[in-house]
Amino acid sequence: MAIVLNRQKAVEYAQKYWDEESGNYNKLFPHFDGNDCTNFVSQCWHEGGGIDMSPLVWTGGSTTIVTTDAWVNVDAFAKYMTELSAGYDNLPIAVMKWDSNEVSVGDIVQFYNEERGGWHHSAIITYIDPVYGLCYTAHSDSVHNKPLSDVYPHQETEVCFICPRYAE
Repeated sequence: MAIVLNRQKAVEYAQKYWDEESGNYNKLFPHFDGNDCTNFVSQCWHEGGGIDMSPLVWTGGSTTIVTTDAWVNVDAFAKYMTELSAGYDNLPIAVMKWDSNEVSVGDIVQFYNEERGGWHHSAIITYIDPVYGLCYTAHSDSVHNKPLSDVYPHQETEVCFICPRYAE
């Protein structure tokens, strides 16, 4: 049986916990002030059933956090989802896409800018606006349904999309 992401549940989670600056983040997961973007999208896909973070995540109390790089690092998340993970069908649980016309809500967008060190930010597509197109929600800069066109291509030089192989 393949791992299937419930897009609606992933987006509902993002809509609920997007405003980290006001302290509205899920306290059951660790929070990395100012650097929580990939952690946040990992949680969204976890809540949508697309990935199981439980065997690899944080344990302990307020002083000890055990995590894996794939849940908190932009490059490691992309590599794990599109190359290293294997669903029950032995295929990676996600595919990388470069065409925004192939993207749906619940997909992950990652941002590239050489001046910021390459691939540096992850967000989740939460809305498709009839005028502005793809809109995303993210931590690290706490944005909610922000049009991708506001930052790409003038602030970010490249974007890629991580899309679940199977979704409902």
